[in-house]
Parts: sequence; C-alpha cells; structure tokens
Amino acid sequence: MSEDKIYDTYELRPLADVVPYDIPSTRERYLKLYTALIYDSMEAYGMPGRSMESGVYPLTVDMKVAGPAFPVRRQTTPNTDPYTHNIRLGLMKSMCDGCILLSDVQGNKNCGQFGEITATAMRAAGCAGAVIDGSTRDSNYLINMNFPTFCRFRNPVEGLGRSMIVDYMIPIFVNGIDGMIRVDPGDFIFGDNDGVVIVPKNETIRVLEQAETWFENEKLSRKAMAEGMDPFEVYNRYGRF
Repeated sequence: MSEDKIYDTYELRPLADVVPYDIPSTRERYLKLYTALIYDSMEAYGMPGRSMESGVYPLTVDMKVAGPAFPVRRQTTPNTDPYTHNIRLGLMKSMCDGCILLSDVQGNKNCGQFGEITATAMRAAGCAGAVIDGSTRDSNYLINMNFPTFCRFRNPVEGLGRSMIVDYMIPIFVNGIDGMIRVDPGDFIFGDNDGVVIVPKNETIRVLEQAETWFENEKLSRKAMAEGMDPFEVYNRYGRF
C-alpha cells in the first residue's frame, strides 16, 4: 500500500447519526441558561452528580459551551508514528455542526493536549467548543479566536511524542464531583464559568424544558424580592429561591 493510501484510511463514525435532538435549536436554548439551573433540573429528575469535578473552567469568564458530546480518548505515549494521524482524519470527518469535543486525557500532565491549530481545524469541521479533562496550550490564541475552551490547567509543551488521540466517538469517563461520569457520544455538554454539566442525550430536552420553566420563575422571584416580598412567600409562590 502506498503512503498516500495509508493516509486516506480512516473510519467514519458520524456523531449526527446518534443525536436524538435538533442541535441548532437546542444549543440556542441552552445558551440562554446557566449550569447551576441545568444541574438542579437533572437532580430533580433523579440524575444527581452529573457535573465535572471542580477545576474544569473556561479560559475566559464569558465563554460557554453547549452541544452534543464528541468524545475522544488520549493515551500518554512517546509514539510519533505519522500514520496515527489517520485517527484525526476520521475524527474530523465524523464531527457535526455544533458538537463539543470532550477529551479524556487519562490523567496526562506532561503536555498541552489541545491548542490553536487543532481548534482551527475542528472549527472548520463544525466543532463549537472543547472541554479538556486536562490541559491546553496556545491559550491566548484560543481566546483571541473566540473558541470556547474549558480545561484544568495550561501547559506550553507540545503533545506530539507525549500524548496522542487513540480513539473517538466511543463512551469515555471523565472526573465528576461524585466519582467518574460515563459520557456517551451525543450526551449534551453545557458549560459556563461555574463548570461543566453533562446531560444524558435522551434526557436533553426534558431537562431543558424544566430548566426553562424555572428560569422564568426565577425572574419573577428576583423582582418580587427586590420589591420587598418575604423570601419564604416568594419561594412558596414561585418555587425558586
């Protein structure tokens, strides 16, 4: 097989095929809300603990991510085999508009696992943001290009020869507040300055609708309290405090 043929070999695993909700409209609705409200909604429906561990935050306070999870798994390895880039080719072609890269780095701390060039390529493939359960580099570039990026820490070291993507569009585990959280392709990722929550894909709309109702009630609660109504009366009337 020629080198060109090797580089053309990849596996297509379309994220769009496993997403059970309309991505553009669902993203637009979630982006009007905030993570604490989404977390409360999941907890009310018997899904507690679906928040990533404290420490995964955006590069700037106003960044938000909202969209179906595109999970990838990395491995700490000195491998620099160029043919492994076929994984990235399959990965890019499997993305869809509005997806969010969610990267399990297997605890790697010796390099930056995401940077500006990767973000540029993924944005062109439809990716609308990234959540790295590890580190980024090129932080200023990511901020300047307004690519929503969440991470634990920052690291200037090149990933090649230290860490590489070994699989994509598979269930992964990320660190959560109560232990590991399983994330399947298409689960809804939502993050803001408080952190990142993960909604099971088949619960995405139900959780959203409850949160939207509470969001409107909270507006009424704020207004009533500002006007001097007793806080307990406010809670009894609107159910949010």
